[in-house]
Amino acid sequence: MITWINFLHLYQPPTQTKEIVDQIVKESYAFIPQLMRQYPHLRLTMNFSGSLLELMEAHGYHKILNEYREFVETGRIELVGSAMYHPILTFFSDEEIRRQITLHTEISQRIFGNAYKPKGFYIPEMAYSKKVADIIYSLGFEWTILDEIHISKCKPDNSVRYVIAHNGLRVLFRDRSFSKSFPPQSIIEQRDEIDGQTLIIAHDGELYGHWHKDDHGYYKKAFTDPAIVMSTISEYMNSLKQEKIITPREASWESLEEELNEQNPFKLWNASDNVIHTSLWKFVLFTLETVTAHADDKNYISARKHADRGMASCAWWWSTRAKLIETAPISWSPTDIEKGARELIFAMRSLATIPLETRLHAEKIYAKLTQLIWETHWRIND
Repeated sequence: MITWINFLHLYQPPTQTKEIVDQIVKESYAFIPQLMRQYPHLRLTMNFSGSLLELMEAHGYHKILNEYREFVETGRIELVGSAMYHPILTFFSDEEIRRQITLHTEISQRIFGNAYKPKGFYIPEMAYSKKVADIIYSLGFEWTILDEIHISKCKPDNSVRYVIAHNGLRVLFRDRSFSKSFPPQSIIEQRDEIDGQTLIIAHDGELYGHWHKDDHGYYKKAFTDPAIVMSTISEYMNSLKQEKIITPREASWESLEEELNEQNPFKLWNASDNVIHTSLWKFVLFTLETVTAHADDKNYISARKHADRGMASCAWWWSTRAKLIETAPISWSPTDIEKGARELIFAMRSLATIPLETRLHAEKIYAKLTQLIWETHWRIND
């Protein structure tokens, strides 16, 4: 027997265009419920990012969201908590972390109703830190999912329920190799070698239908095989008898050992030699400080909304120029970086009562950042 714990992360940034949202809904988000109906054996644990829910709701995809809700109500899909706009949480204050989690909870409850009762929590990009874990646990979440690199250089034992030492939060670790593959194919092709094992696999849900087209029938082979048992994470957690106390390492699901050795666990979003990263962090933290200090401004709600959207991790990710998995594009897009920066300047421009000096300082940061983004782009492509 093979036990397959399948975790899918569904996300689109708040600045995503309707055309791309429509395409991915058609290829992926509408496709997953089709797979659920076609293969009753299939059970999933899923994170719907709040920004994706907001986009789908705004573009009228209520029927598809209701399909997911039905599978949540019957227990075949387990939903988890997360942060609304997919920020790299550890770089923000406790107050901002809690705000993002609250916003995600509110939209999830509105769309999924009483079916939304998350026990687990997905940390965006699995960018784990002790601070983030403490806040998650204090809000009542029971477990989180991390990458095998968080535990150390050895493989985790999937027959053990791991518990974080300083707060009691449970944690399980994904298999990175299988998670970076097309899992239905990898499992079938390695079926004999992995017989008797529990596979914990976590990746972007867009792999199903959008990033990967299954032309060889692996969905049917994997989802109908009677020797492959599928389980949600909470079901798996409850079945474990052994327990081990651990202290996870600060890292993300993309971190490399050499990055941890260099004490740079979040390099994709905070590389010291990436001037765009540095400029974005300067801008977002200045914006949040300013907006928070002007809660009595008549345009505060609008400014706060733009600031929240400007926290999304995509602007940093698209400035790394890395190719992380074979099916994904190189992470460089000046347009997407600029979209994130634009949300921050919109937040500042929305405020009616900030001093002229503060306003002009924000405009200078934005102008320099925009120039830097496009100068970098044209130098790369020269």
